[in-house]
Amino acid sequence: MQPNQIDPQSKGRLIKMYNHLKNFITSLILILPFIAFAAYADSRVYAVIDLPPYGCEPSSEVHCINTKISQIIADAIDEGNSTIQAFPYPRAVHMFESGKSTILVALMNKRLMKQAHVFDLYSVIFYVVAMERTVPSKSSAAIALLNGADAHKEIASSIDATTVEVNNYQQIIMMLKAHRLDYAIIPRIVYESEVKGALDNVKIVSEHRLPVLLYVNKKESQYLGKIRDAVSQLSIQTSEQYQYLFP
Repeated sequence: MQPNQIDPQSKGRLIKMYNHLKNFITSLILILPFIAFAAYADSRVYAVIDLPPYGCEPSSEVHCINTKISQIIADAIDEGNSTIQAFPYPRAVHMFESGKSTILVALMNKRLMKQAHVFDLYSVIFYVVAMERTVPSKSSAAIALLNGADAHKEIASSIDATTVEVNNYQQIIMMLKAHRLDYAIIPRIVYESEVKGALDNVKIVSEHRLPVLLYVNKKESQYLGKIRDAVSQLSIQTSEQYQYLFP
């Protein structure tokens, strides 16, 4: 046998080992996506309505009250193995109604209340504001409200104006500044911080206190004990972090 020659038996063993290794790597490549999907599936997604200053994506820099509440409840249910994601109002509501999100923190909604366990959290003061025009508008009056917020629709129904549904309060502020609205429904905190000092021709027409509720899917009743305990320990309105929301 030459010095660098491999005998047929050893060569056969090497080929066999190579084939086993190749098959193992191929199998690993095929199964990795399923392992990753299973790990992702185990982390339940909890929807929060993307509506600063009340709801937003979790962040170490921005602290939104509804995001904080959702995280506390989600941790009580899943012991930290959960994901909070912010979605536009109507999509978050749809996720809850379709069972894709176990909980939802939102304004009072009669439709949701019929299909969920409900916990009172806090209340928000909303203003209906009107823009005083120096030149009468040629088109019909328009009132802006949140898309998906049924409580706002009830308030708007008493005003003779066409509803314009938007995704967030910043859109309402931009439309007011552009003189594209006659009325709008906004929280007091937004009026005080964004409108009062910037738009002299916007006046308060009426005030409404609306409850913010925690909705729990009725199919998830096994978690009610943990959720009640978590809700009972919330001290949102007395927290210095959120005191600015309750002037």
